[in-house]
Amino acid sequence: MTFRQYIHHLAKKIGLHQVPVVLDATEIRYFLAEDAVHHEFVTTLVRDIYKKNMCGHLDAVIDNRKTLSLLGRVRAALLAGNNTDICKIRLMNQLCEISSEILSGEYQQEPVTSSAQEELPERVNI
Repeated sequence: MTFRQYIHHLAKKIGLHQVPVVLDATEIRYFLAEDAVHHEFVTTLVRDIYKKNMCGHLDAVIDNRKTLSLLGRVRAALLAGNNTDICKIRLMNQLCEISSEILSGEYQQEPVTSSAQEELPERVNI
C-alpha cells in the first residue's frame, strides 16, 4: 500500500475534520490542510509515518510493520502523559484501530520464514 492510499483510507474512515487530506497534493508539505481538529498532532504524526517509511514521494510503498510500530509508540507516549487531552487519545485509538484493519491484511499475508518459526516454537501450523 502506498503512503497516499494509506492516509486517504484513514481520512475516509476517521473523517476529513481529523485528517484533512488535500487530494491533488504533490508534496508532503501540501498533503494536509490546516483545518484539522488536532492539526499539529496529526501533521506531526503523518510526517513521522512518511519519514519512518523513508518515503521519497507520496506514492511510495509503506512498510506495515514500521507504520504500526510507530503508531504503537505514539499511542503509548500519549497514554503515559499526565496532561494528554482525552480527545487526542480517542483519535489515536481510532488511528491505531483503523490502521490495524487497513494494514493487517497485507501484514498477515507475508510468509513466515523458518528462522521466525524457530524463534516462536509455540506457533502451530494449520
